[in-house]
Amino acid sequence: MTPPHSTSDQYELSCILAPPHQSDVKAVLAISDDMIASASRDQSVGIWTRSGKTKFELKALLGGHHAYVNSLAHIPSSNDRDAEDFVASGGNSSLILLHSLKTFSPESEHCLIGHSLNVCTMSYSTKRKKLISGSWDQTARIWSRSLESREWVCERVLEGHEQAVWGVTIIDEGPKANCYLTADRLIHLWNEEGQILQRFKGSPEPVRSLAILPGGETFASACNDNLVRMWNFDGIVLERLKGHKDYVYQVVPGKMSVELVSCGEDHAARTWSITGGSDGGIRIWSKEKDRIAEQDVREAYMNLVKASLPGAEENSKSPDPPDQPSLTIDIDLSDDDPPVPLVFEIGSDPRSTAEAFGQEHGLSENYINQIEAFIKAHLDALGSQ
Repeated sequence: MTPPHSTSDQYELSCILAPPHQSDVKAVLAISDDMIASASRDQSVGIWTRSGKTKFELKALLGGHHAYVNSLAHIPSSNDRDAEDFVASGGNSSLILLHSLKTFSPESEHCLIGHSLNVCTMSYSTKRKKLISGSWDQTARIWSRSLESREWVCERVLEGHEQAVWGVTIIDEGPKANCYLTADRLIHLWNEEGQILQRFKGSPEPVRSLAILPGGETFASACNDNLVRMWNFDGIVLERLKGHKDYVYQVVPGKMSVELVSCGEDHAARTWSITGGSDGGIRIWSKEKDRIAEQDVREAYMNLVKASLPGAEENSKSPDPPDQPSLTIDIDLSDDDPPVPLVFEIGSDPRSTAEAFGQEHGLSENYINQIEAFIKAHLDALGSQ
């Protein structure tokens, strides 16, 4: 599969949302053509609404997690009585909060309790009217709204993962309709009753994201080994998509004849429409000429991109800053594999470094706590020398 490269079919920067989040943007969700949701490590969910062809304004900031937020899903209203339009958000609070997209109240309408650690991924099936969530607690959960009480309940827990569950999705159509896909280092296929049907292995690295392609015959996975893989449900890898230079964090079905959209740690999205970054910024992209940003806005953005590219500092006339002192700690992830080096920059926050390492390798909260303690112990040893 080759993404389109025609110069007449390129996305252009449409606008940059302001004010930016105060920390990394961990998830962006297009609710409609005129509404966008964003989740950030600054503990908030932003709701943005269109105010012009190339403008969006911040409509509401939704709270309640009191911890960083990194997963989103849209639960649209239906024909059911008292049906609401919700944005679901999950994060390090271990909670899933449902906020109304009708009232935009900063307080959540529903709180889904069940996970014990960070909720790092979610997906909603409009056809099945179910929400699936994945967590660092090594489980996925299936949620639905009770017809009697109108409350959201956990109807099923998918257990059996060995690491954090990074990818989840519900299969709406095709030969595996009503089944679920989840991923840690393996991809797990479950039936509607929560029984494991098959496990697929395609990479030694954690699988970060899953997407069912139209028709339900095939699916895609994004992985830490820089690849996007296309699969059938016999577990056969149909194609390996190469192009990303670092971890691939997300893969979603595309639109307008584009089969797939992916983004990763290499600061690149391949055939994308909306992106969010670790600089707290949210940028919208469009192919429609009347929605493309003014030339000065696009030029300013490209200057920022060029300045951030590898080697850009070599062209600067300023002298290179001194190297940041660091220490390297070997971390044992398993008995069968060699230790993995963790590089800690002196002066950084031990907890943040431990969490980042834990996320990268799909570690439990307890293991992250141990890594934080290892870092502090090494710092204490340095201080006593």
